[in-house]
Amino acid sequence: MRATLKTIAEATGFSINTVSRVLRNDGRISQETSQIIRRKADELGYIPDAIASSMRNPRTRTIGVVSADLSNPFFSEVIRGIEERAQETGYQMLIGNTEEDAEREEHLIRLFLSRKVDGLIIMPSYGKDRRQLELYASLPVPFIFAGRYIEGLESHSVLHSDIEGEQSVFDYLLSRGHSHILYLSGPECISNTHDRDKGMMEAYESRSLIPDQKYIFHLPGHPEDGYQAVNSAINLSMEFTAVACFNDIVAMGVLKSLAENDLSVPHDIEVIGYDNLMFSQFMQPSLSTVDVPKHRLGYVAMELLEKHMDNPSMEYKTENLPARLLFRDSTAGERIRQS
Repeated sequence: MRATLKTIAEATGFSINTVSRVLRNDGRISQETSQIIRRKADELGYIPDAIASSMRNPRTRTIGVVSADLSNPFFSEVIRGIEERAQETGYQMLIGNTEEDAEREEHLIRLFLSRKVDGLIIMPSYGKDRRQLELYASLPVPFIFAGRYIEGLESHSVLHSDIEGEQSVFDYLLSRGHSHILYLSGPECISNTHDRDKGMMEAYESRSLIPDQKYIFHLPGHPEDGYQAVNSAINLSMEFTAVACFNDIVAMGVLKSLAENDLSVPHDIEVIGYDNLMFSQFMQPSLSTVDVPKHRLGYVAMELLEKHMDNPSMEYKTENLPARLLFRDSTAGERIRQS
């Protein structure tokens, strides 16, 4: 026989209303009472009736998460932060993956809306076309962009200081006297690339320098992209003494190519990644990189979404979390090593 709110109430001695409030994560119920009711609900095998609940309450306590690339550990960490906060406040998640495709992004958003989600967290492609702006402007639920933005809707974003992060990379390399830096930038369809390119330019401009465009490659952002780009540069006899990478995944391919071409890191070439993915400290050599607060990014995005779901008239404001340059063994100029 299926356990109900009534059977839990009878077994614990609390009212059906109290049981219901506890199982709806009502924070006004004491922790001691909540523990008793939850323990008994688990013992009885209670399963909430989501359909019945949604009929009684227009809010489903479900959110949609639109990820750009689930194979990238960066997004996995962001989603872990979203999930942690969602679990704390009793929200369920629907997750979809776009592979950086704008049409797939639109399809997932409409799919999640058909499932009656209360809000959306999105890692969007970078667009300026009217159709994309109209899509987001017409959304009937609150939404937050995690780690990215769309021009005209920057206030909906939680970002991670991409301009400052990349500027710190080039400030370091230029201060070390590198005059030929291979810059393996990201795909032009995302806002991170535009901001990091801007940070690179600001580092050059602050020194009244102009970067050589032939040393700048825009890549999809996978290991093979870094590997092939460095091989191409070497085959073209391009002289470079440093490589700045769009992410740690690209840097993985860079290190492989340099090793195969008998170039020592950091003695011959200094290499810096971006994102500080968990595996970057275990590369050979360990990778200097820009640390991005990935888990925190997701957690804050969910916190903000909750506020907007509770108060749809609340004004949106851009959040910008700090990033910092970490020095490990793939750079030679800074002897303080951090992991």
